[in-house]
Amino acid sequence: MIELSGTIIIEDGKLLLLYKEDEGHWKVPGGKVEAEESPTEAAVRETKEEVGISVELRRPFYSGEFQHNEDLFLWHGYLAEIKEGKLGLQEDKFTQLKWADSEELEKLDLAPNLRMIEPSLRKILE
Repeated sequence: MIELSGTIIIEDGKLLLLYKEDEGHWKVPGGKVEAEESPTEAAVRETKEEVGISVELRRPFYSGEFQHNEDLFLWHGYLAEIKEGKLGLQEDKFTQLKWADSEELEKLDLAPNLRMIEPSLRKILE
């Protein structure tokens, strides 16, 4: 099982999303939990690496398993606030960054972990 962690950053009723063109979907900042770190440490580190901002985790939002292709994942998502930094794409694997509201969220091709929690995300965006 592959353990992942990410941040759910909401401002003005919109969710921060990144587009990963090679996988054809939108995701929140986050990535793999390394052997020497906790899921919370990974969420903070990955967010800084991917979008250049420091965040403060507010609370856990969701932890659960999902399967994508042949792999099984355990994903931890945390509600987070931007503390400092200039928001912008920091890695070439992403081609777009956007803020999406509840209505737009349902029209986007979301990563499997986000599709799984989309109803809950839409509810907190309203």
